[in-house]
Amino acid sequence: MLVRRILRPAQIVAIYSFVFPRYKVKIIYCYTNHSFFYFCDRMKRSILLFLSLLYVAVAFSQTYTQTIRGKVIDADSKSPLFGANVVLLNSDTLNGSVTDVDGKFRLDKVKVGRQAIKVTSLGYEDAFLSNIILTSAKEVVLTIELREKVYTTNVIEIVSETDKTKANNDLVTLSSRNFQAEETGRYAGSRGDPSKMVANYAGVSSGNDARNDIIVRGNSPLGVLWRLEGVDIPNPNHFSAQGATGGPISMLNNNVLGNSDFLTGAFPAEYGNKTAAVFDLKLRNGNNEKREFTGQIGINGIELGAEGPISKKQGSSYLVNYRYSTLELFNKLGIRFGVSASPEYQDVSYKVNIPTQKAGIFQVWGIGGTSKLSLLDSELKPEDWSYISKGEDLVFKTSMGAAGVSHMYFFNPKVSGKLNLSVSGTLLDAFVDTISVIDNSKFLDRKNKSTEANYIANYTVTAKLNAKHLIKAGATYQLIYFDANSYAYSNKYNQYIYELDVKKSTAGLLQGFAHWQFRPTDKITINSGVHYQNFLLNNTWALEPRLGARFQLTKKQNLNIAYGMHSQMQPTIYYFYGTYIPSNNSYFKSNRNLDLSRSQHAILSYDYNFAKNFRFKLEAYYQYLNNVPIQKNWNSSFSMINVGNALEGIPLVDTLVNMGEGENYGVEFTIEKFFSNHFYFLTTVSVYDSKYKDKNGVVRNTSYNGGYVGNALAGYELQIGKNKNKAIALDLKYTQAGGNRYTPIDIELSKLAGKAVYVDSEAFSKKQKDYSRFDVKVSYKTNRKKTAQSLFFVIENIFGTKNILRESYNANTQSIQKEYQLGLFYYFGYRIEF
Repeated sequence: MLVRRILRPAQIVAIYSFVFPRYKVKIIYCYTNHSFFYFCDRMKRSILLFLSLLYVAVAFSQTYTQTIRGKVIDADSKSPLFGANVVLLNSDTLNGSVTDVDGKFRLDKVKVGRQAIKVTSLGYEDAFLSNIILTSAKEVVLTIELREKVYTTNVIEIVSETDKTKANNDLVTLSSRNFQAEETGRYAGSRGDPSKMVANYAGVSSGNDARNDIIVRGNSPLGVLWRLEGVDIPNPNHFSAQGATGGPISMLNNNVLGNSDFLTGAFPAEYGNKTAAVFDLKLRNGNNEKREFTGQIGINGIELGAEGPISKKQGSSYLVNYRYSTLELFNKLGIRFGVSASPEYQDVSYKVNIPTQKAGIFQVWGIGGTSKLSLLDSELKPEDWSYISKGEDLVFKTSMGAAGVSHMYFFNPKVSGKLNLSVSGTLLDAFVDTISVIDNSKFLDRKNKSTEANYIANYTVTAKLNAKHLIKAGATYQLIYFDANSYAYSNKYNQYIYELDVKKSTAGLLQGFAHWQFRPTDKITINSGVHYQNFLLNNTWALEPRLGARFQLTKKQNLNIAYGMHSQMQPTIYYFYGTYIPSNNSYFKSNRNLDLSRSQHAILSYDYNFAKNFRFKLEAYYQYLNNVPIQKNWNSSFSMINVGNALEGIPLVDTLVNMGEGENYGVEFTIEKFFSNHFYFLTTVSVYDSKYKDKNGVVRNTSYNGGYVGNALAGYELQIGKNKNKAIALDLKYTQAGGNRYTPIDIELSKLAGKAVYVDSEAFSKKQKDYSRFDVKVSYKTNRKKTAQSLFFVIENIFGTKNILRESYNANTQSIQKEYQLGLFYYFGYRIEF
């Protein structure tokens, strides 16, 4: 057994190695940026194993079919559409269906593989759905929304094919992208994670290979809103630092996600309390006619999923998926890796859907997970190696959960109301003990135990007055519960100093919105609205206008323009952070009255579908940020604009005032071929500038100002076997981006202090060399009579490019060292459906 140890001043890394019968696997965990990953030492053996499994799987072939069914509804009112025609495209025989009074349709005996359908209804725009992946083990259940036409003359015009990138939310004007769960697994390097997947889109980048924090148009990751089933939720990631919005492993499981939206600017009025981007996520409904199961093992863990009907007559269903840490499972089986700890995590997602004839639709949903890492020097065995500073025990635990119940009621076919009740929260429990070299006794050096919970009630009304006018309005009350105890022992004061000492404190957040969509013609759509929010802890509020317009210039060209004012409260920990006053041994909460940060977005967008399944998109934007917290009493470059992507989490800073400013502007290009004729490609280029003004009025680069980011993705899928029941695919991705910004270290002052001392007057003036990475993914899918299986093998950073993450100070060598991003990294996975 081979084990190795790497210890850096600001980064503790553990590397576990163990041998399987045919290949060697390493597991790496990095505590300070809370990330871990797996890779193989012997690539050749892993590839041979993968190819041998692929060979066995293609041994026999047989034709299989499956069912596509679902419901067709009005895009605005969500009422079912009777008499809509649903036709299977590119089929040797005619296969179609007409929706019943409940909007339901069914297409039986459809060949497995990628399929496409066309949906038409009198008075509505046609809808085309392509790349519907059909396997022999699972039915495909769809909810298809049609948009009503506006007639201005007696001539009925045929509009262009449905934009496959258009948001599911019809009130979104631009800077948006809908995505399906399948895309999170298709793109090389995405690892089934929605955050890593959207990093391929224009305007989005990632500052750290081992985490999924995203930087959108030069904004802090703190500005990203996570919304699930219409409710704002906390950061859905394992091993997440307090107050952050990302982490190394996502709890969002692509096996249960439905069609979702990602927005990058000028959001509609219904979204609030964030300024950078929005994940509007949906959980799909389970199969309401037959039971289906999924098993999967891969980089994210071992998973089991189940779905099926609760009552076939009623049409109710359930969906549940559970995932467990691969490493911890080995520990439970008694397989030891030569260390006394390994990262543990588990999570669960579920949804119950109960439609009724007259009382509306009831839904119950939830997501949650726990994670833990214990690095215990006190439990080292003679054969174990050291993985943390000698004489310390460290335990780091996090938990996150969100659950809700909703009721959607149709007052009539054009007016509906939806009630959401939810509870969510996060827990952080971490401590460090120092161990005496004399008697092995322990002394608590520092501890942080914090709980933040949210109790949310939301009600939204949607009224479709006619084909031209749609009104949507809603109100949300959120009760924030915060309990925190964070302290560290001070040798200077010979006592514990508390950063956070909060006992069951509560605060309210009130939000409301009104949105009006006006469509004077089929070719013009105007979205206008207003959003209001009030943080009741200190009565800070904002009234935010939103406006957008879409113009269909030709059947293939669209011009869009939008403006939005957006605000957000600061992370809760800042309001309760206490500054220690030694003269009277007391604490002062200097940030209690912080106002909301504000951002104004102006965007111009042009879309050109220059050929079937091809698209060109150009977007230019400008964002002005103001009311941003900066430090008042210190000659500091600090600005809240730069908070959110640090490896060690969010820094706690006192005496903040809302006097900071900043701006982001740039242009984005997208050229895309949607999946057809066996292949796709996506090319995005973003050129941007991100600046801020500090306390002294000095204009500086933000920490996210890389200057540019480009992505090129392509994939080819070939159906094989006598009856084309199998497929092999190759997916490629190349990323080139500007290097990370950083503040230089004063080496002489660092030597005197014994820790890193930064040259604050040169904050973020330096830039690491440009980042580049090439990823490759090979996958294979096969269908049998009642099962569908898939294998994949991924190599990330195949050329082993040494991308610099940051510079740090090594107190042992009294020198500056470079820390690097992910090197050559590869893994494989297996999935079965039955």
